[in-house]
Amino acid sequence: MTTFLRTGTACVFAVCAGACATPSTTAPSAVVTSPAAKLLTQARATNAVVIGRSTKAEVIAALGESLVIRFDNGYEVWVYHLADEPPTGERRRATRVTADTARAGESAEFVILFDPSGVVAKTRVRPAPQTRSR
Repeated sequence: MTTFLRTGTACVFAVCAGACATPSTTAPSAVVTSPAAKLLTQARATNAVVIGRSTKAEVIAALGESLVIRFDNGYEVWVYHLADEPPTGERRRATRVTADTARAGESAEFVILFDPSGVVAKTRVRPAPQTRSR
């Protein structure tokens, strides 16, 4: 009887250890698609999108493809990198934002939230990180 009990206990432990070692097959909660960075002006981005009315197709037609984050609940976040825009009348002596700096997260971003029906629910402009001078 003790041999049977020991064998049964060893089998239970082996199954538990095997289950812990098996990789998870569940999908991630968000999927990210990232084409090459494309720079837009803030005015163009904000004028092209109407909250509660613009659809995904209209935004793609107006602004092009972007970084897309899809969530399991049907919402999507689209991120566009914004070009450097010095104040009017000022020379463009400042360094322009390039696609490389945009990919590195050094430029401002225009963020669009789409609801599950594919209509713009919210937008915002995330300013570029401030550089500290020493």
